[in-house]
Amino acid sequence: MNKTQQITKPGYQPRVSRTFSKELKKRLVEDIELRKLSIRDVINLYKVTETSVRRWINEYSIHKDRRTRMVVESESTEYKTGRLFDRISDLERALGKKQMEVEFLNKVVEICSEELGYDVKKKSITKQLSTLGTTGTSTGIK
Repeated sequence: MNKTQQITKPGYQPRVSRTFSKELKKRLVEDIELRKLSIRDVINLYKVTETSVRRWINEYSIHKDRRTRMVVESESTEYKTGRLFDRISDLERALGKKQMEVEFLNKVVEICSEELGYDVKKKSITKQLSTLGTTGTSTGIK
């Protein structure tokens, strides 16, 4: 099949090369940046590829020289620090509560020892050790 037959073939359309002026490209990029048009609108209106439009944006954008890199974090450092301080406060409260319980129990043991006339703390330790099969003297407890 020669070239003449290809051109006359039904439904055949020869490829047309189109060139857009710099002014048009700049205006379209400006409209995209001002949100007057979307990239999809430009693609549909001018029948160009998305790659072409993105290339125009890279070339003619007013932000071209002022590009900055934004680091996106799931949690900011300040937020993490605040959460850690909250956790420390919770732990300090729990520690204070446990310390008060220990002091209360020590006071109860002291009062019981005075009422019963012998050291309840030593007796309970010796009793616990004897149930384990050891004596208080073998562990150094008298």
